[in-house]
Amino acid sequence: MKGYESVIIVDPNLTEEDQKTLLAKMTGLFTTNGGTVVTQATWGRRKLAYPVKKRDYGIYHLIYLDNTPAALKAMETQFRYEDNIIKWQTVAVEDVQAEIDKFEKLKTSGSVYPQVSER
Repeated sequence: MKGYESVIIVDPNLTEEDQKTLLAKMTGLFTTNGGTVVTQATWGRRKLAYPVKKRDYGIYHLIYLDNTPAALKAMETQFRYEDNIIKWQTVAVEDVQAEIDKFEKLKTSGSVYPQVSER
């Protein structure tokens, strides 16, 4: 099944509750416009390669979406207006389930989830 893989980096100062609210708002916007969220995962707090919006760290979230371009456009438009989203990138994938399986394999091998220590 064709679809999209979207990585969102949010403000590291957000509480877990605020993060859940933000993600629920974004995925809710996607589903309201006719799309389906296949799965989502949190990678955790990581150091950014370079400072973005005066932040050195960010909390990464991964969302797999079905192939609904209109819903994706509505969600990405909202990303631009949301102050707590530092950066995002969405890529089209040929097989969403194959990408999810690859991610799960990385997650079980331990290479995805090492957390950056709190400083």
